Amino acid sequence: MSKKTTATATPAKQVEVLSIQDKKFIDVEMVDVMAQAHNAGLKRSELVFQVANASKSLVKDCTKDKWELVWADFENRLVNTKSILPTTARNYRVEVVKILKAEGIEKPKGTSKTAKHEQSKKANADEVAKKYEHSSLENLATELTQLIGLTDKNSVEKFKEVSKVVLEKTKAKEKQEKDNETQELKDFKDQYSTWFNGLLKTQEGRQELIALRLNTEVRAVVKKVLS
Repeated sequence: MSKKTTATATPAKQVEVLSIQDKKFIDVEMVDVMAQAHNAGLKRSELVFQVANASKSLVKDCTKDKWELVWADFENRLVNTKSILPTTARNYRVEVVKILKAEGIEKPKGTSKTAKHEQSKKANADEVAKKYEHSSLENLATELTQLIGLTDKNSVEKFKEVSKVVLEKTKAKEKQEKDNETQELKDFKDQYSTWFNGLLKTQEGRQELIALRLNTEVRAVVKKVLS
């Protein structure tokens, strides 16, 4: 007589849902602000950043399931309560998520071995970044110089670690300099475009522009504004 076996029930996976508080937060702090940004003109980018900053309290260190629920709810509410086109709502989601990614907040990878490995790598990288947060590039370069030629295991690992930090800090510095330069140019164009367009609106202004045509400095400014 064969021995009977008893099947062991596999625990059902708990389905994550958004709480009422989460949905209310998305509605007020994210969807309402995004709807304002939709028609905000020059202040639009500022409001988009506001949405990204607000969303951090929901998606930072959350699960993969909650991340997907938050952004699905965000898109649906934009479409269903603010009459925004689905494609536009999707673009807004992408725009906000891109801002979060630039700040190191990304969609979790899940619970697979690969995902856990990626999460572990990110945690280690964050730990290293925090360790050298206040170290200047000059000091790090000096430290690298001192490590050159050392072949013991600790020195080799240290050299790799510091080299990576130097590379990341250099990239961040270059990006900041580029962003600052871009903002300065934008401010410059805004200032002189207002002046230039104001002169075009009146006869006296147009005559002033004609009188200034032979001034090479002014011509250079106008060329820069219109480029």
